[in-house]
Amino acid sequence: MRFIPDSRSGAGRLWRLSGLVAALAAIAAVAVAATGLSSAKNTAKAASSSTLGTKVEYGTLIKGNLPKNGKPAHGGVITVGQLTGSTPTGINPIIASAQCSTFTFNLATSLFIPLYYGPNGAKPAISEAQSAAYMPVYTNHNRTVTIRVKPGLKWSNGAPVNAEDVAFDYYLTKAATNASPANWCQYASPTEFPYNVKSLSYHGNVLVMHLTHPVNPTWFTDNQLQDTNGGLYPLPATSWDVNSSGQKLTDWATNTADATAIWNNLNTLGTNLSDFMNPLWQTVDGPYKLKSFNTVNSSFVLTPNPRYGLKPKPTATLDFNTYTSSTAELNALKAGSLDIGGLDAGTQLGAIPQLERDGYSIYGGPGWGWFGGFYNFKDKTDHFNKVIAQPYIRGVFAQLTNEPAITNDIYHGWAVPTGGPVAPYPKSPFVPSVATKSPWPYNPKAAVATLKAHGWNVKPNGTTTCAKPGAGPHQCGAGIPKGTPISFTWANLPYAESSTGVLESEAFSSEAKKAAGINVKFVTKSFTILTSDYNNQVPAGKQYVNDWGVNNYGGIFVDYYPTQDGVMNTTGSLNVGYYNSPEANRLMIHSITSPSAAAIAKEVAFFSKQQPVLYFPVPDAISVISRKVGGTTGAFLALTQQQFNAAGFWVNK
Repeated sequence: MRFIPDSRSGAGRLWRLSGLVAALAAIAAVAVAATGLSSAKNTAKAASSSTLGTKVEYGTLIKGNLPKNGKPAHGGVITVGQLTGSTPTGINPIIASAQCSTFTFNLATSLFIPLYYGPNGAKPAISEAQSAAYMPVYTNHNRTVTIRVKPGLKWSNGAPVNAEDVAFDYYLTKAATNASPANWCQYASPTEFPYNVKSLSYHGNVLVMHLTHPVNPTWFTDNQLQDTNGGLYPLPATSWDVNSSGQKLTDWATNTADATAIWNNLNTLGTNLSDFMNPLWQTVDGPYKLKSFNTVNSSFVLTPNPRYGLKPKPTATLDFNTYTSSTAELNALKAGSLDIGGLDAGTQLGAIPQLERDGYSIYGGPGWGWFGGFYNFKDKTDHFNKVIAQPYIRGVFAQLTNEPAITNDIYHGWAVPTGGPVAPYPKSPFVPSVATKSPWPYNPKAAVATLKAHGWNVKPNGTTTCAKPGAGPHQCGAGIPKGTPISFTWANLPYAESSTGVLESEAFSSEAKKAAGINVKFVTKSFTILTSDYNNQVPAGKQYVNDWGVNNYGGIFVDYYPTQDGVMNTTGSLNVGYYNSPEANRLMIHSITSPSAAAIAKEVAFFSKQQPVLYFPVPDAISVISRKVGGTTGAFLALTQQQFNAAGFWVNK
């Protein structure tokens, strides 16, 4: 999984950005006045004269028109836009928490072939064609995993890619996480990868893992070995097995100290921008090599790796240019100096007709995951911890969330409503569509009726208070004293970073106050504070536990097998509000250990009903592609998942 804010900082597995990416399409996070929804509607209307339409294609909801595939020329340059602050900060494929961003992951997959690559277009699935290994084989009651690296793959220095290179990555990752979980941003727990591997052996192109217990093969492949391209990578064992002094250390499989020393060297060289051009990083097996890197603004150039062993073969040079604002990027698109960029749904949709006339294709689609606000189940202010502990209250909040209006008026149709952890699109191969339907659709009258039925004195436009305290079926709930209001503090990212997050929060607050007398106080905090200080799972969060009731930092880009393990289990590293449900824990354990298809469907349905977070629409990533750029359909679709499939683009003949 990965984290979905606007800017990236912090630590822990899954804290990976998929927010504003100029090259991968902005998802609506620059200023739209909170009082200006009418002007926002006019912006959307200005774009309605274009040829854009919305249709279900390739298992997802696509708005606009995908570019034509075209035919690749030999050579040429494709310019790609990226925003200041949305650039890669690491080059080491064992990505530490401080570098755990979508941009860093995309640079890694351009230079190195993941053991298992994803997504497959917009489908939440592995693309075996772009993976370094054939799909794994599970035996011994799903306790043994056999992985076969594809023959013929080579490093750019001519050495073969083999199973030893996969083992090298495993042992370095384990040594790194032994030293500190923050050394690998996809770390989940001491019972998950790499610690659920009891032992491994390797010879030639075959690696065998013996696991500590039976697993769900789908979960282990998609969420452990793959993990949104944050899992295993073959790494050049015979080139990178050196410490910071250049000393050769060949005992990395048996000597944890030496494995840690190798990782420390890779991490140091991989996080200093001035070291990105170190010769060590020129040994790659991916489609591209790094030709240059600008340490001032992080612009960089990639050139094709002639030894890349998969298809399609890269042909074009990729020139990533950094822009200081989305306005500057749009100006570059209008001037024709940028080939791949993005638009902001909040302010830039009016540019679509002209861009289409200039020969650009504009399209977007929702990401695989969810957006929403975490509830703080420990916030004692106004007894909010007791209030939000009531499942019916969380259902009331969902019924006061007008997702259709938010989708239309804030995202201008460039989003999909959802009421749970799995959105209707992209369609999940694991969860039936009925499980993605919200059991709490927008219905203020029903919300008010529910409050009254549970003993609340409802005062629309006023302050609703508990009139009948107690734990009975027609009382407010255990631990809620008489006279308690439904009142809490809601924390958002700064308006300039995520205007749509602010707007959707205010839309909820306005409806809740008007219909049900629920009072929301807003505060603005940085991403670092929202994911570190306002996180009940970390020591720093203890002193702030009563400062917030809802934390709307963005959302979660879910792994392809959509268990909420790591997010909603009691000790999950991303369970920032400390949601604590023994039944949820049991369902998640069942999902990751049982191969039954019913397990994940039951889990998703449970969270949709229980509403451990307040779910908001999932916004589209909007891409703008020049007519000169061709590519595979999968590469174009992958942009909707904020994955830049470098080998999939070319300059048209």
